[in-house]
Amino acid sequence: MKRILILILIIEIVASLSCDRVEYYPDNPVVFDKTNLLAHKGGGDYDAGNTIDGCILGFNLFDGIECDIQTSSENTLWLSHSPYLPSCGSFEEECFVLLDDQTIIEIDSCLGRDINYTKLETVFQYMSNNYPGKFISLDTKAWTPCGISGINLIRTMNLIGQAIIDLTLKYHLENRVMVESENGDFLYYIKMNADYIDTYLTSFGDFELGVSRALDAGFSGISFAYRVKEEITNEQIELIHRKGLKIQLWTVNDSTDIEEAKAMNPDYIQTDNLDYITGNNR
Repeated sequence: MKRILILILIIEIVASLSCDRVEYYPDNPVVFDKTNLLAHKGGGDYDAGNTIDGCILGFNLFDGIECDIQTSSENTLWLSHSPYLPSCGSFEEECFVLLDDQTIIEIDSCLGRDINYTKLETVFQYMSNNYPGKFISLDTKAWTPCGISGINLIRTMNLIGQAIIDLTLKYHLENRVMVESENGDFLYYIKMNADYIDTYLTSFGDFELGVSRALDAGFSGISFAYRVKEEITNEQIELIHRKGLKIQLWTVNDSTDIEEAKAMNPDYIQTDNLDYITGNNR
């Protein structure tokens, strides 16, 4: 019984210390300007998401957009949350990374209006021509190694990172592009090769761990799942700003939740709620 009590005490002490570990990092305050609203998956709840039409609407209404990207076998970046393209006609379901651009275009044509695939470059070109002062956050997932072995996953992610860097320079969008990922190696590649692209470590919970990892690696901040596994507080956001990080909150859809989240001064809020901007539900 005594051993159990001692073990419980040790666990409580470790937990207490871990909750305060961010405080041990030196202060390096960032200047908070304002909370920017980003249209989640390009156009919020306008369509299925990650389409050029949705992105155009998102840029028109919001401070910027968030979208999900995949890569083809030719290292062309495409908008899609899923790493798979669905079956259509003679085409079987297959991974983006195993298909060349022409095949993706043919599948897109086969699908008709049901699903539309857009190259990231098309979005960058539109943004550069029309809204160069707004923001775009690219959610780059490595959680589904669709068609990618563990051996070449890091290489593939780094190629994606370089493609993002190249597009950012081509369309003069320095300091307007952000990347989000759970893959620290991928973020580190971008950090080391393009200091004009912000890097956000994705966290589905465990605020302290996510912030500690971001500080250790020198990333720009964290991308935090709002009210999924852990609440976020005003004190926590003040803490990471004091330590030199920024934060994106996703996906905050209820209008009341958006107001409450904005009151905590996060740097970015991703939302599907177009009505919040248009005023239909205020």
